[in-house]
Amino acid sequence: MASNYTDFLCSKCHTEIQASLDMIGQETECPACGAQIRIPEPESDGVVRHGVGDDDPDAIQAMKSRTIRIELGDL
Repeated sequence: MASNYTDFLCSKCHTEIQASLDMIGQETECPACGAQIRIPEPESDGVVRHGVGDDDPDAIQAMKSRTIRIELGDL
């Protein structure tokens, strides 16, 4: 079953953010650090790992425990 959300990481603070698919392409602020972000298209695994290299799996795992969901009304 397809999700109605896209998950991605803030390129500045690496917080995992979940946004509605309706928000793809829109710009907003990261709810954690305030950095300007653009809601990306989901990748095949559902998570876009902006700003975190594949060589840092501990950082990726740590961010998964603190996902922040943003909604259209938050823009």
